[in-house]
Amino acid sequence: MKYLAIDIFITFLKNPPKQDLLEKIQEEQLWQRWFLKNENPLQKEALRLLSYSKEDEKTIGYDFTCLFLSDINFVKAPPYASFYLDKDKEIYSSNSEKIKNIFLKYNFLNFLENEPQDSLINELLFIKELLKNDDKKTLKEFLEKEFFTWFNIWNNDLEKGAKSDFYKGLAMLMRDFFNDLEN
Repeated sequence: MKYLAIDIFITFLKNPPKQDLLEKIQEEQLWQRWFLKNENPLQKEALRLLSYSKEDEKTIGYDFTCLFLSDINFVKAPPYASFYLDKDKEIYSSNSEKIKNIFLKYNFLNFLENEPQDSLINELLFIKELLKNDDKKTLKEFLEKEFFTWFNIWNNDLEKGAKSDFYKGLAMLMRDFFNDLEN
């Protein structure tokens, strides 16, 4: 079930939800029926924000653009974007090469065949694969040595920078999920 949560995170990090999906989520009460419930106040607040938000596609889409794509002057909006870009704005750096080598070492070839342009999504896909394969040792090592070296800072920036309850709640839910996974 944990890898299903990662699929949900990836879905909303790739694109903001369309109005019909927002309505379906409300209708099916996805957030109220979240499948990885715990008693953590962080998760409760995240699910409250997500469950009772009346934000529409336009509001959430605007927040998505500001957080992940560009600021007012159409400049990429770090620190929210998780791209590893070189000076020519190509997705490449020593860190992305290091991650790519880790993926290759563990035969995670999905990265090479179907590479999303977002480094966070690549790493989430790898974590999902490790969860599916129940590879706890590699998962623990990857989380500690690679993922958590930047994710918590990025996620805090996302939570603070989000204007919509949707992305604020999603950031909180991701933090809760990875805090639980870390322990």
